[in-house]
Amino acid sequence: MIVFPLFIDFLNYKENPVGFTIFICALIFILLLLLFLIIFPFAKRHYNFKNFQKIYYKEIRKIAEINDYYLINNLVIKNNNQLICRIDHVLFGDKYIYVIKDRYYRGAISGKKEDSTWFFYSNQKKQFEMDNPMAMNEKRLEKLSLVTNIDKSFFISILVINDNCVVKNANELNKNNSFIVSKKNLRKLIKNIEKRNVKNMDQKQLEFAVQDISRLYGKNKQKNDTGDDIY
Repeated sequence: MIVFPLFIDFLNYKENPVGFTIFICALIFILLLLLFLIIFPFAKRHYNFKNFQKIYYKEIRKIAEINDYYLINNLVIKNNNQLICRIDHVLFGDKYIYVIKDRYYRGAISGKKEDSTWFFYSNQKKQFEMDNPMAMNEKRLEKLSLVTNIDKSFFISILVINDNCVVKNANELNKNNSFIVSKKNLRKLIKNIEKRNVKNMDQKQLEFAVQDISRLYGKNKQKNDTGDDIY
């Protein structure tokens, strides 16, 4: 075939230095591109794992800004200087107050809503027991309701997880006022909850809730990684 000798001539530096240089540059570019495509997914997952709290914070703050909602981050609840619980985010919607917990799982999780113990399946195919994270956040909600005297019916519990986490029975878990949701679907979930056929909190109720929880925040204030705890 004529093509192969032509290709050999093309790669001959003495006969065709420009063609040879182009070939080498193209080969290096292809190798670097392949290396990038191989490494990038691992690097991205590692970055998201190390910085998931900041990533979630930015998304929740964006929801607050778009909807003109009030937001408190890193709320610490104490009693006589004893830590009761720590809440990652309290988001004040028009109809509900959202108690939000951040979690990142490098693998899959499974469990029933009523179970005290769930299972975590790591990417290394190992299985571990863990406390039911939805139940734990519901307890945080109950404690916040108790210390503020705000009726529990005004609160929604949300556990936010990473987008690539597999939840084996997700459809069975999201009921009533407690949810587990990926970061990418958080905004849609809150939007749908706010569309429920219930009355908005009246302005006085909302102002009371914000002021009461803000006082609690100010009393037990601790800075989080973002350096920006209240908005």
